[in-house]
Amino acid sequence: MADQEDIEKNSAQTLHTLEQLSQTLEVMSCVVDRLKNHLTRQMSLNAELFQDEEKLRKAQEAERAQQADKLQQESVVVEITQREIEEGIKGKKVLH
Repeated sequence: MADQEDIEKNSAQTLHTLEQLSQTLEVMSCVVDRLKNHLTRQMSLNAELFQDEEKLRKAQEAERAQQADKLQQESVVVEITQREIEEGIKGKKVLH
């Protein structure tokens, strides 16, 4: 009779252990799913950020090129020279 009680007790403990394992697996599955979702979202945000940075870089590059073109168009050359005139007047400056 003691053997029968031990078998029933062991069977009950085994069932309890299996139930706990089942619950643990469910929780772990939920955690894994949440981690997958988080990683997917993070990858999506990183891709968006990269695209935004690329757009910004291209816009800045275009702006710099536009400013360089504008500077070239607006450039002025100033020549400053100093000459002595034969009559002895010194320091006359000529601006062109």
